[in-house]
Amino acid sequence: MPGIYVHIPFCVAKCGYCDFHSIIADEEIVGIYINACFKELEYWAHELSNIKFDTLFIGGGTPTVLSQRQLAGLLEQIFTKFTFVDSPECSIESNPKTLDYKKVKVLKDSGINRVSLGAQAFQNNLLEGMGRVHNVAAIYESVDFLQRVGIDNYNLDLMYGLPQQLQLDWEDSLAQALKLEPTHLSCYSLIVEEDTPFFQAQQQGMLHLPDEEDELSMFTHTHEYLKAQGFHHYEISNFARPDKESRHNTLYWLNQSYLGIGSGAHGFWGNVRYANTLDIKKYIDDWSHCKPTWDLRERITADQLMDETMMVGLRLLTGVNKANFSKRFGHALEDIYGTQLRDLTARELIEEVDGFIRLTQAGLYLGNLVFSAFIR
Repeated sequence: MPGIYVHIPFCVAKCGYCDFHSIIADEEIVGIYINACFKELEYWAHELSNIKFDTLFIGGGTPTVLSQRQLAGLLEQIFTKFTFVDSPECSIESNPKTLDYKKVKVLKDSGINRVSLGAQAFQNNLLEGMGRVHNVAAIYESVDFLQRVGIDNYNLDLMYGLPQQLQLDWEDSLAQALKLEPTHLSCYSLIVEEDTPFFQAQQQGMLHLPDEEDELSMFTHTHEYLKAQGFHHYEISNFARPDKESRHNTLYWLNQSYLGIGSGAHGFWGNVRYANTLDIKKYIDDWSHCKPTWDLRERITADQLMDETMMVGLRLLTGVNKANFSKRFGHALEDIYGTQLRDLTARELIEEVDGFIRLTQAGLYLGNLVFSAFIR
């Protein structure tokens, strides 16, 4: 079943590595923006009145910069306008600095049952170097709020390969994260993107990152340590307790349908992929006239859909199911990608196991190289 993604492009401050679509929150524009989202929700509710949704994900930015009233109002609009399955997964991203007990209680009472908390690191010097507005104590406090209101399904985002980060720092972050009893961990390596303060510092020779060997050691330790602690490694960067995999993100990795609501949000529906305008003021103005506001809207061809299905499906540790691929597209996987499969298998980057094409251990670390092979 499909999902709904809602983008809240506001933050307390921009982190040094961040190239996501977000701006510093301004109280006046936040309120007007939420009203524009209501108009877009109304548009899609009218278009898709008979659809049941399985997941909701509110991301950003930092959605919990919204006030209690704004969060409750947004969730009320979503659950009033759309029909969900009996036990949907309803997630929201959050920065520890933006949570308090009352706000978390509002989230729980309004239907949120999963929170993704941007912890990133458990060393205050690393958090400060990243430009995060929270400290380690705030991570512990935020998890305490979640546990007290009864939200027991929560993810912690962590990052490795950070400036000045040592192997021991990363091992300590993982150990402290597990003390907080998360059901899910997302462990990402730092990627220095253009047009960020980190990129500028790197160009000036002022960004001191772990070398490739150290980063590989962090990557390897993550897999071995979390597996030993009972976590299931189900996607390149994601680990879960049994049955706690992110249902919403799995929609993306299986290349299934989802709505994207809000400025900069992407959606995929009826083989049409679209991207809402990144211009927040244009988004607000267009929806004040109840007008869809797309920067991109294109029908995806069968070839594109197959390529994308391979690229995102190989992110899953189980890989791409050959029988499902054939059923969905009417072609055997080998008939479309025979050359790629033979080449990547010979290089020991992919393998076939029980009817699935999946990454090998070496392929996990060279995933982008593998994915790009399936762009025809």
